[in-house]
Amino acid sequence: MKRYTYNQMNQWATSVYMSGFQDGQDSMPQILEYDENTLEGFLLGIDGIGEKTVKKIVQAFIDKGESAWELDAGGEE
Repeated sequence: MKRYTYNQMNQWATSVYMSGFQDGQDSMPQILEYDENTLEGFLLGIDGIGEKTVKKIVQAFIDKGESAWELDAGGEE
């Protein structure tokens, strides 16, 4: 490494970063995007959850909007 020029060192560091970034992307689970119908179908597939409860859950997600999908880092609202 002592013999690397600035450009060689920069290329090496960039390649290490990109390799790690790609490995991280590959190991991440795929994010599922739900709309109202697919969420209903998913919930109805869970044993013990009825249609009435599913409708309430889906409506709560619709009412809450985008923030329903965000995790609260502090654990409090």
